[in-house]
Amino acid sequence: MQKKFLLNAIFLAVPLTFPPLALAAASAPTAQPGIAAGEHASHVEPAGAGAAAVKGGMGEGAGKPMAWTAFPTLKTRMSGEGRERRVVTIVPQGIVANSIDAYSNNLKDAKAHRQLVLDMAGARLDKPESGGFHWLAAREEQGDKVKVASTVYFFSDRGAQNPTALFMQPKHELQIIPQPYPREHSRYRANEDWKFLVHFNGKPLANQWVRLETQNGTKADWISDAQGVVTVSIPDDFKKVEQQKAAGAHDHGRRSADFVLAVEHIEGGKSYLTAFNGSYGADAFDQRSLAMGLGFTLLGMIGAAPLLRQRKKQAADTKSAATETAKNKDA
Repeated sequence: MQKKFLLNAIFLAVPLTFPPLALAAASAPTAQPGIAAGEHASHVEPAGAGAAAVKGGMGEGAGKPMAWTAFPTLKTRMSGEGRERRVVTIVPQGIVANSIDAYSNNLKDAKAHRQLVLDMAGARLDKPESGGFHWLAAREEQGDKVKVASTVYFFSDRGAQNPTALFMQPKHELQIIPQPYPREHSRYRANEDWKFLVHFNGKPLANQWVRLETQNGTKADWISDAQGVVTVSIPDDFKKVEQQKAAGAHDHGRRSADFVLAVEHIEGGKSYLTAFNGSYGADAFDQRSLAMGLGFTLLGMIGAAPLLRQRKKQAADTKSAATETAKNKDA
């Protein structure tokens, strides 16, 4: 009976393990209500639309932009084996900067704010004793135009401090501040809403256009509220990538993608452009995750089956021995 149950469970799990075969209809992309509609939403552009369509010319700028966006970004690259030998390199893209500013979440650290030297390969991020969260920023200033790229990097370290004070610390005139940022063992994910604060000279910037672009081709706009807060819906655009792969494109099975938020503000005869970039993953409850979860559950059941049989046999032997002992006493 137990073998029959296990076989039935395996046969039922097969369609879930191969969603392209059994769930093709469910993989069609759906409109994101937080982007296409909503209190602060503006519009979504189809994949391939140029970044120059952003209001105020936010897509313009010198430097070598990434293939999927013209906004300035900071890309982190890791090399080396093991936590102690790991080397983190920060590579600015779409921005011409002389150095990278690194801010530690331990504000009392002697190296809480330091400038990283840039060379042809990028800037090496050294790990201070405090570890934890680091805010990274690059700045380009030419005439009446100021451009800033920023991102967050986390060093796995026990007892890492809360980064809220670090994020709220003024660093540049125009800032995009996560409210909050995903903590350790967490991340931005598709179909989730995250809040960001737009600040100018330390004060909230209301009614400000904020543009989102993703590596998977999504482009969307929002407007900050009276407190300078904008709620961004992380798009579920991995399905588009899977469809492109089925049509002959190559994405190498990527289930993580980059995004950038950008905002531009003009004041005092100067134009300020600030961008914040990070990465996001697929929906935690997408078909592939569920199939993998069921697969691990089935493997656990199969692995536990011999133990259950052994325990059942031991219980039967114990019961038989107890019955035999009772009969001997009666005799």
